[in-house]
Amino acid sequence: MPNNKPTDDDPNHAHEHAPHPETADYPDLLLITADPSDVALERELELADQFENGEETPHLLNFENPTDLRKLLTERRLEILRSINATPPTSIRDLADRLERAASDVHEDVHLLADYNIVYFEQEGRARAPYIPYERVKVEIDMLGSGTETDPAVASG
Repeated sequence: MPNNKPTDDDPNHAHEHAPHPETADYPDLLLITADPSDVALERELELADQFENGEETPHLLNFENPTDLRKLLTERRLEILRSINATPPTSIRDLADRLERAASDVHEDVHLLADYNIVYFEQEGRARAPYIPYERVKVEIDMLGSGTETDPAVASG
């Protein structure tokens, strides 16, 4: 997976202080891709041009290796994302109860998703409520693109 995620002891931990979607200007779309670095750079430059032209652009999260993307977006974590999106929980414990999973396991998964800026938190009293600020999250993998190796784990998943 990308090595740019913050550590728990990082005082600038991005998801600790992210603004709520009603007060921040999040785009409607989070686009998660698995492109080689040259393709990812080309896409980033295109998005930068669109942004400069006043067009709405998605937040982009790229993994150079599709296997790393698949390791992040496991079935259990996708279940977490779907549940948060359907009915935002009041806390991680609320989410764990809803999913009938151990709170410690859900806590670990939610914080990993937050490290990649997919999930954010809002302080609700003493609890921190996870939320997703995007209308849509799209995963895009070019399985047959030139210069990429076919990953049988992703292809079969």
